[in-house]
Amino acid sequence: MTFTRSRLAIAVMAVSSGFAYAESAPQTDATLLNQVTVTATRSEKDINDVAQTIEVVDQYQIQRDQPESVAQAVKSLPNVSVSGGPRSNSQSINIRGLEGTRVLQITDGARQNFANGHRGTYFTDPELLKSIEVVKGPSSNLWGSGAIGGVVVQNTKTAEEMLEPGKTLGGYVSQGFHSNNNKSLTNGSIYGVTDNFDWLLNGYYNDAGNYETGTSGKGNGDEVENSGSREQGGMAKLGWQLNDDSRLEFKAQHAQTNAKVPSNPAEQVDTDVPLIIQESTNTNLSAAYLFNPDSNLIDSKFQLFYNDTEFDEYRIEDKQTDNTHYKTLGAAFTNVSKLTHLDLTYGLDAYRNTIETQRDDTGNEGNRPEALDGESTTMGAFVQADVPLAEAWTLQTGVRYDHFEANDNRSDSEIEKKNQKDSAVSPSVALIWDTTDWLTLTAGYNEAFRAPNMEEMFTTGTHFAVGPFINSFVPNPDLKPEEAKNKEISARMNFSDIFGDDELTVTANVFQNDVDNFINQIVYDPHPISGIPTKTTWKNVDEARLKGFEIAGNYRYQDVQFGLSYGQTRGEDKKTGEYLDNIPADKVVADVSYMMLQGDLKIGSRYTHVRAQEKIRTDYDYGNVDAYGSYDLVDLYVSYEPATGALKGIKTDLTLNNLTDEYYVSAWEQLHEPGRNVKLNVRYMF
Repeated sequence: MTFTRSRLAIAVMAVSSGFAYAESAPQTDATLLNQVTVTATRSEKDINDVAQTIEVVDQYQIQRDQPESVAQAVKSLPNVSVSGGPRSNSQSINIRGLEGTRVLQITDGARQNFANGHRGTYFTDPELLKSIEVVKGPSSNLWGSGAIGGVVVQNTKTAEEMLEPGKTLGGYVSQGFHSNNNKSLTNGSIYGVTDNFDWLLNGYYNDAGNYETGTSGKGNGDEVENSGSREQGGMAKLGWQLNDDSRLEFKAQHAQTNAKVPSNPAEQVDTDVPLIIQESTNTNLSAAYLFNPDSNLIDSKFQLFYNDTEFDEYRIEDKQTDNTHYKTLGAAFTNVSKLTHLDLTYGLDAYRNTIETQRDDTGNEGNRPEALDGESTTMGAFVQADVPLAEAWTLQTGVRYDHFEANDNRSDSEIEKKNQKDSAVSPSVALIWDTTDWLTLTAGYNEAFRAPNMEEMFTTGTHFAVGPFINSFVPNPDLKPEEAKNKEISARMNFSDIFGDDELTVTANVFQNDVDNFINQIVYDPHPISGIPTKTTWKNVDEARLKGFEIAGNYRYQDVQFGLSYGQTRGEDKKTGEYLDNIPADKVVADVSYMMLQGDLKIGSRYTHVRAQEKIRTDYDYGNVDAYGSYDLVDLYVSYEPATGALKGIKTDLTLNNLTDEYYVSAWEQLHEPGRNVKLNVRYMF
């Protein structure tokens, strides 16, 4: 839809954007006001019809930026940051101050539930993805446990979307190189369609050395030891159109990473952080049946999925072999019914997690964590209604009920209460007002929860030892679920033909998320002689309040495009008034790009300013760094893909990250980030 507005309307919009907020739509190289379909709502919807705050990074942006992890692909979004340090295989995503198991991960409709210690949880190579949807704020009304901070939905590539119109067979090979860590990235894919079938095969192999920090300021380009890794994997997909109404989809995805890293990859090797050789494997299997007859009542999907994640680790100095094995078996059913006066999205979820660990205490008997053997089961049902109240008003409301239980299967465990059962209700309500053809306002309220995981409830044994002084885990099977209550007001504004052949989008949002029963790991009971804490456990300790705002604008005039965004989050403990850890620093991102040669060539630059993080609790230990100061990053990028001529089918992406070789550390991390990095990728498509 195209809108024409006067300069006065622009002034009104600018004033409105000072106190309102909305999600920014994904940008492609053609237009800002393009239609974007999201799946994070459990059914396909236009992003402009969604009350939740969702931002999308599309395939074009992923190829342009050449990220080494899913977290790096979304790090420029306001109030989104990378956690877990600079090693790509251990990075995760922080959304508005919440991270780890408080941000739910979905890949092609299947939950990714793995969580244990300091091990990585994102296993999908960015090369496999067509888009990443980031849902900001609680979303348990649709997805259940874990979505108190948001949801990261990863959608992998499909044959139908990659093939050029009229073609039935295609593929590509690509080769990339990153200068900072001498990383080589080799990828290939082949795909096709017939009358009833579509299929895709993809494989990749990445090999990286140690990265180097920047040289500006106090930096001298130091090589960070044990920061390299080798990654390989692939994906196979098959779609079978049974008839006009029914379709079967199958997917198998596998990833393997080999690295020599500290046991906590976010830190340096130390007496408490030994060096290990780590091999991780992750396998995802999925089968889905889609049924969409010529009926307004039925548009359904039934999916079965299985995830198998295993970490084999060898502690080099102690010659100890550890193993962590986590499996998830799940099923999900969703249906959309379009009734006369409302649309209903509803469904059922069920999944079972199992974890088994082995912790070798050879040479250090009794001073390692005891093996875990646990399982948890969750069953949930949800319904969401879109109700038109009037011509310009829509009510979106829903509720979800979850019942979950966890069991410790160890016969010799010291835990008396080996079974925990609980339930949760997660309501949501939002009102959408299309005030004019260029301004939409939304007010929403969402509740969410995160059930305690098996590591938090059942871990026993030794946590760490300092000489003769031992710190031991104390299990806590009585943990309560974390609970979040989020209030949000947002605005979306779209304009075109303001000065002729131009477009402007502005989105803004204000939010307040109150989270109770925070589950934190604490150490306590200091030894009377050494003062070293002798016990470690997990407790419900905090009542947190996270609040802030985000604003983003994008403007295109002919072949020039500008983008500007700002995000701010504040977090405090409501009981003590102390600042919360892991709140992302304020961030400004500005981007400008220019298309030439009839759109074949795009050049651009991105500037990122991150403010110093000074809102830190009084007793916080910075670890290996002095403070979290401000820093500025400049990136350059060039994409060239001829549409005609002898070079048609060849796409070249050149990216220069950290042009000024900035020496910096991100807030809450212990290691300095990589310095200047030239990334080159050449892709041949046939």
